[in-house]
Amino acid sequence: MSALRFDAIVLPNEPWADLVRRWRRLELGGVDGIWSCDHFTNPHRPGHPWFEAATSLMGLALATERVRIGLLVGAITSRHPTLFAQEAKTVDHASLGRLDIGIGAGGAPTDAPMWGRDEWAPTERIARFVEYVELVDRLARDPLVTYDGEWYSTHGAAMDPGFVQKPRPPFVIAAHGARTLEVAARFADTWNTFGPTLAEARKSSERLTAACIRSGRDPDEIRRSALVGLADGSAWTTANEFAELVLRWHEAGFTHFIFYDPPYARDGVPRAEPQAVDELIAHTIPHLRQDLA
Repeated sequence: MSALRFDAIVLPNEPWADLVRRWRRLELGGVDGIWSCDHFTNPHRPGHPWFEAATSLMGLALATERVRIGLLVGAITSRHPTLFAQEAKTVDHASLGRLDIGIGAGGAPTDAPMWGRDEWAPTERIARFVEYVELVDRLARDPLVTYDGEWYSTHGAAMDPGFVQKPRPPFVIAAHGARTLEVAARFADTWNTFGPTLAEARKSSERLTAACIRSGRDPDEIRRSALVGLADGSAWTTANEFAELVLRWHEAGFTHFIFYDPPYARDGVPRAEPQAVDELIAHTIPHLRQDLA
């Protein structure tokens, strides 16, 4: 089983100076990674303050020195895969090779009308996801890429100087359906889920294992990752509850845990007070690392 990893996700919804202070506090506190997210606006609270994903990720890269960084996850609805890969390459250089490339098929219903286009049907979204991940994988590895798909194409995409990380940065793929899990089985270094319950996450992990076996890949090559706190099935309100949650999910094979700072949840889901994160990074996470080593 992979070594434990604890990351924070910070929504880009605070004044810039406050975001920088939060990122640096988390890095000094010892978290392994810091994430932002890729929506045009806060999908649960549309119209509230919000910064754009790729440019705020660059700010995160320049404000930190050690932590892994990325978008949880890059939304295929937001940009063409060639632009996504070019942005990712630039951030990989700015961070001196600390980027994880997150990709997911989802897109908040608030995004499409703000982009000025219609929402994709589920079948189209999944078909686009398959091509998107295939193409980004090529762009992250090869200096010159031509690709002709049903939904995406590029002709002579030049990727010089290439990514810092070789053969490419790690892919963190969020997937839950049968076909998207097949994509994760082919390309993911880490598979991420928000659950929404442990039982459902365990079933998805089992389906991922089966998909890996069908494709001839060792399932243990893919780390299992959980975004906790968003839904009822992974809610926590105290540091002790967080520790108990980690222990339960770890028994199910999860070794990568991502929590919101400040704690955040969907409407109606209980969440911790902001100061609980201080207790996590000062005491709870170090103890969990020791106990589960």
